[in-house]
Amino acid sequence: MSKKRETSRLYSANEVLHSLFQNSKDELAVQFKRWKLWQYWPQIVGKTMSSRSTPVSFYKGTLYIWVDSSVRLQEMTFMIKPIREKINKYLGSNYVRSIRLTLDRKSVPHSQKDMNDLQEALQKVILGISHK
Repeated sequence: MSKKRETSRLYSANEVLHSLFQNSKDELAVQFKRWKLWQYWPQIVGKTMSSRSTPVSFYKGTLYIWVDSSVRLQEMTFMIKPIREKINKYLGSNYVRSIRLTLDRKSVPHSQKDMNDLQEALQKVILGISHK
């Protein structure tokens, strides 16, 4: 009589963190999704649209997207629903409930700032775990 061996799969740290953050609603997960959205913007909306727009802020289900001109802003107004659907499909959740477009260039995030925000959120979680 032969026994079936159960095979276990080892998961990478990336896969483990991704699965933890994907469905969580804590601050770290929100920062991770925000960073992921900004980092992979060209893959989500396409090269042409990403060269003329950038996600700049997320607050209570609303994503604010900077657009490079008023003409582009008007054009993208008609594409809000498909953009929202692409984003939510990419993130695997109903993360974005609405989208607002803006011409305010001052709010465009920089990679280092987003990384710092993510690192700060990670540190808060790690410190919170170590103090329990």
